[in-house]
Amino acid sequence: MFKPRLVIGILFLLLLLNALPGISGPSQNSNMLSFVGSALWTKAHDVDIQGKRAYCAFMNGLVILDISDLKNPVRISQLYLGGGLAIEVKETLAFVASGDKGLNIIDVSDPKNPVLRGKLDTEGDARDVAVDGGFAFVADGRAGLAVVDIRNPATPKLAGAWDSPGESMGIVLREKLAYVADGSAGLRIIDVKNPEKPAPVGSLDTDGTSEGIALSGNYAYIADGSAGLKFIDVSSPSAPRQVASLSASGYAHSVSVDGRYLCAGSLYDGGYQILDVTDPAAPAVVSTNKYTMYNEGWGVVLKGNLACVVDYFSGLFFMDVSAPQKPVTAGNFFTPSTIVAAAVQDRYAYAIGELSGLQVVDLSDPARMDSVGPTSIYFLDDLDVILRGVQGLTVSGRYAYVTDRWSVKIFDVSEPAKPKPVRIFNAPGGAPRAIVVCGNTAYITADNAGLFVIDINNPLSPSVVGSYKMPRFTYGLAVEGDYAYLANSDTGFHILDIRKPAAPVLVASLKLDGEPCGVAVRGDFAYVASGPAGLQIIDIGQPAAPKVRGSFPSGDFSSSVVLSGDSAYIADGNAGVLKIAIGNPAAPKLEASFDTPGEALAVALCGPLVLVADSNSLILLK
Repeated sequence: MFKPRLVIGILFLLLLLNALPGISGPSQNSNMLSFVGSALWTKAHDVDIQGKRAYCAFMNGLVILDISDLKNPVRISQLYLGGGLAIEVKETLAFVASGDKGLNIIDVSDPKNPVLRGKLDTEGDARDVAVDGGFAFVADGRAGLAVVDIRNPATPKLAGAWDSPGESMGIVLREKLAYVADGSAGLRIIDVKNPEKPAPVGSLDTDGTSEGIALSGNYAYIADGSAGLKFIDVSSPSAPRQVASLSASGYAHSVSVDGRYLCAGSLYDGGYQILDVTDPAAPAVVSTNKYTMYNEGWGVVLKGNLACVVDYFSGLFFMDVSAPQKPVTAGNFFTPSTIVAAAVQDRYAYAIGELSGLQVVDLSDPARMDSVGPTSIYFLDDLDVILRGVQGLTVSGRYAYVTDRWSVKIFDVSEPAKPKPVRIFNAPGGAPRAIVVCGNTAYITADNAGLFVIDINNPLSPSVVGSYKMPRFTYGLAVEGDYAYLANSDTGFHILDIRKPAAPVLVASLKLDGEPCGVAVRGDFAYVASGPAGLQIIDIGQPAAPKVRGSFPSGDFSSSVVLSGDSAYIADGNAGVLKIAIGNPAAPKLEASFDTPGEALAVALCGPLVLVADSNSLILLK
């Protein structure tokens, strides 16, 4: 599922960069933030199982797993590509359909050290790929079918194309015919005998949205979205005909067939199903299976008695289907569902995500950052409380503080590799959002409740000492000296005098454009990430009379801001990360940018590096 507002964000950055002297666009390396490393990858999409290895396409790129012991799949390596929706491995090359990043070709002859050999930016969003001989056939979204000459993997080039009537989502090949799941246009069969001139042969418009396809014998099997599963006789490619249709357990998205059995994956808590297709005209459901909390069967692969379910939110699940009526989980490779906030202390990064627990990453080697201390998605087993609706995170000393929709969760991180939950502090009012810790005091904002001042002299026994009532949603909070600075998405920017913690006093308010979400303060200026209105720079030299001094527009939705030197780094949603020069507060300028694979939601500083929680992972930039 690729970025819905991506095109707008890219056009925005192009216009801004072109407006700067001597800059032709974001491809200029001097104006791009550089990728350093990443960890905590989420959003697995596809897998190709080759012997004892699983080659996986994640939203961030390629992951290679050792599955010789299914109970304990081990990551061998990963390679950041900026996108990954589908994968096919041929001998020593892996071909990854990388969405808006096109087709990537990776040398996997050494699984411990995959190397990018070549890439081609296709016209559309590369959703799936199938390889035959010297050509890769790419289901290229709205651009249709792209045929790529890969005889020289280092310099792939477009050989031919066919603009399908729908949105090409999935593809399989057989005998110089490409069978394409073409979204709203159903099944399309294309003659690719001459790769330079693909020619349509036959079609069948299904009543759903064709997203996944498998082929066996004379039949094509289609995951048809909300319309379920379609069984199509393709013995005559020029005249395919539907012989059966079945409702799926959810939104049918993926399908795989091996022998008499078919495995179908569905979204929206649909899990996966196993069907007996001995007679494709009379398919029979053998079992419908749920395996985790989300059950998002984005991708499925069936090989003999092994089924691999690629769950969009939870990772890869390896299922023993030798008894298809009652499959058993043989093992899984867990991934967080999302990464929405991050904090840094010493050489460790701490991150949280929806139902993902508290994750700890060692940053000693930024290029090889890796998880060292994940917690369970459950906070305390005896209380059976789940980290859900996570909002804010901060780390101070030996404790990490996480806000979620109910409370503040406190973890002991004195041993970062073994974070331990120690306390739940129920919010005195509203759902808690932002949290800042200063010494023995924590400041917390909460929906429709405003600001709370919490005594954490003993973090295991926190207590409220003061509050200030404020309506609506206060997402951003900074504390500097005698003042707390609040960014409220509805009411604007507020300054509170906190010299008397028991009785904070409002000093001033300023209505801002957009939706104020994040705030950072330095000297006489506050920097507010204001949603669609971008960066707002506020003169707070006179706290009782704040005024806007400058602004910089957003490419999507600015939600977080940190400061380093004369630069502000902005998490800007689908537009990625923006680096803004703020030396002249009245005239901020774009210095550089980086388009993250997901939505950039939060930023934090790690020495000279910038840590980004981009919903799909943690990413380090410089």
